[in-house]
Amino acid sequence: MTIESPVPAAPTPASAATASAATASDGSRAPEPQKKVGGLFLTLYGLLNFGLYLTVMMPALFSLPYKIGVIAPDDKVAVLAIVTTVGAIVGVIAGPVAGVLSDRTRTRIGRRRPWLIGGLATLALGSSIVALADSVPVLLLGWGVVSLAGAANAAAIAPVVAERVPEAQRGTVGAIVGVATQLGGVLGYSIGGLLTQDLLLLFLVPVAAFAVLGVVFMLAVREPIIELPRTTVAETFRSLVFNPRRYPDFSFLWIGKLLMQVALAFLSTYQLYFVIDRLGFTAEEAGGQLALVGGIGILVTMTFAVVSGMLSDKLKRRKVFIYTAAVLSAVGLGLMAFTDGFGMFFAAVLFILGAAGMFGSVDVAMASDLVPQRDQAGRWMSIYNLAATLSTALAPLAGAALLMAGSADSTNYTALFIGGAVLALGVALSTRFVKGVR
Repeated sequence: MTIESPVPAAPTPASAATASAATASDGSRAPEPQKKVGGLFLTLYGLLNFGLYLTVMMPALFSLPYKIGVIAPDDKVAVLAIVTTVGAIVGVIAGPVAGVLSDRTRTRIGRRRPWLIGGLATLALGSSIVALADSVPVLLLGWGVVSLAGAANAAAIAPVVAERVPEAQRGTVGAIVGVATQLGGVLGYSIGGLLTQDLLLLFLVPVAAFAVLGVVFMLAVREPIIELPRTTVAETFRSLVFNPRRYPDFSFLWIGKLLMQVALAFLSTYQLYFVIDRLGFTAEEAGGQLALVGGIGILVTMTFAVVSGMLSDKLKRRKVFIYTAAVLSAVGLGLMAFTDGFGMFFAAVLFILGAAGMFGSVDVAMASDLVPQRDQAGRWMSIYNLAATLSTALAPLAGAALLMAGSADSTNYTALFIGGAVLALGVALSTRFVKGVR
């Protein structure tokens, strides 16, 4: 959840829905994908995203906080904020660069696959460093390498929807990706709780699963050949410049993505510490309880993601689902602020998981609809994903400040989650200004 000249008028909802091509930077027309993708593609792309998000969600929700609790138990909140912020800064810089360079990559196996292969190798290296680290500086180094790998993997996977999937199926694909994300989180807790005695396995098992699924996808799905004019290095980096006034719809979409991701990251970043500090569980017990909640909650997430994605395609409406997701997440985070028992925690998480499923499926469909230049999907989807990446830098810093507000003797989780609820409501306001989709 990851941002040139006077502005043309924003397209009307009707024109956005019927557009069949996007304008390339050189003035040519790059066609919208028209052929529907089949069940095999949907299945393999969903599994690929599951592998990706297992490597993202398991460290974010469990492995990294657990590791930091082991090597810096007295300063875990501050150290977690520092480590995740440094990693996010690396991702913010590397993400758009990787997206643009992947657009320009030319090899016999395609332009995206080299980035996936390289990303997997780099991810294995960085995860090993993190697992074996015995000090915060070494941990920082390893997490920086992991963040570089994440940028490469996103550059290989994120543009696929805009390049291969027609508009009528993007909500469905978004739903599948949303379910894959939540499954990655749920299994991350389950696997993490079982592997706390072996830190190397704790960090490398998700990498191995992602590698297997990545190889299967590359062998089974042919990458389309899209020719782009060669550019200089300077032109490549200039293409990262994004004037929000020229593309207001994409800009407001990006802001909404950032707000939602920061709000959700307040929970995901500090959830393990919350159930330990406020609810009184040990780390191992917390992993089991969170896996139980997530396992039940995945049914809610799947229902909201699949139904919302398919309905948004059928009704040709996106914004109403984003409004609903914003309200649901605000309610869940508001409940979380005053949670003092496991039952209330469970109810709050269900609201948040439902909202996350709905938002994840429909927002990625909106982003694919609003990509300004279809043949530069890597660039634009990287900018879109930059909101989620930036949130991982902002959320720990803002979250740590909120957690330390008030009494020095306690951690202020109430302030943290109230702040998250306010940000979630801001998503609805940002979405209201998007005119290119309904």
